[in-house]
Amino acid sequence: MDIKIVEVGPRDGLQNISTFIPFDLKVSFVEKLLRAGLKDLEVGAFVSPKWVPQMRDSLEICKKFKGTMALVPNQRGMDQYLESGLKNVAFFTAVSDTFNVKNTNKTFLQSLETYKPLIGQANLDKSKIRMYISTAFYCPFDGRISSKKVFETVEKLLEFEIDEFSFGDTIGRATPNEVVELVKGLEKILPIEKINMHFHDTYGMALCNAAKAIELGIKSFDTSASGLGGCPYAPGASGNLATEDLVYFCENQGIDTGVNLDLLVEATLRIDAFLSRISSSKVNQLIRGQV
Repeated sequence: MDIKIVEVGPRDGLQNISTFIPFDLKVSFVEKLLRAGLKDLEVGAFVSPKWVPQMRDSLEICKKFKGTMALVPNQRGMDQYLESGLKNVAFFTAVSDTFNVKNTNKTFLQSLETYKPLIGQANLDKSKIRMYISTAFYCPFDGRISSKKVFETVEKLLEFEIDEFSFGDTIGRATPNEVVELVKGLEKILPIEKINMHFHDTYGMALCNAAKAIELGIKSFDTSASGLGGCPYAPGASGNLATEDLVYFCENQGIDTGVNLDLLVEATLRIDAFLSRISSSKVNQLIRGQV
């Protein structure tokens, strides 16, 4: 058995950091992640620098790493994406309308109207298309999200040609039983190879949830090197599931990830030092000798 790891550290992990990270350091970070064996990376977001200043150099970074992925929110972002030469595009929505409005000033249905022409352009460009579906378990404003509402959201998205759906535990409150409920329902409406899970570790449940999802046959996961990240529109949400923790778990369970753990930890050294942070990954800390 093997799994696919989608490394989101260079985008999702860095986007909310207020101190601007130099272009050369971001490039070095991506290069080292690639060297560690991570083949699927999200490295930028074509968003307004007014709202997400950390991503203002995304076009230059994406042009440098043509095999990577970037997030696109609107037509202006799509124009930059097409200029970049990438062939992997990600869009974003949420099950919770409250979360959608706070994040994009649009309801779920309104966001579909925005994405309809963009997805059409991506199809013409022969790009691989991913849809992030946030608040798939809990919303910081609406509380517990019913699985039924998630399924209804997915069914509305089935009219589009989407290659992968990433389901986000936005505030990290999900537990393995809730993962079982969601995945078993999703299997009835989506091929399992189109399902990706995106866990946050706010309550320390991210790796437990990933392990349960693997048991259920899920083979694609979003992770962030050194546990970088969080959600700006989800108060209290801490970082993503650390790539190191999932790699260590999988490799010791006989599940191939294709990632060299030592090189992965090495890739995080400069970025963590620049940010004056200690990795949230225990595996990373142990390999560095910080525990």
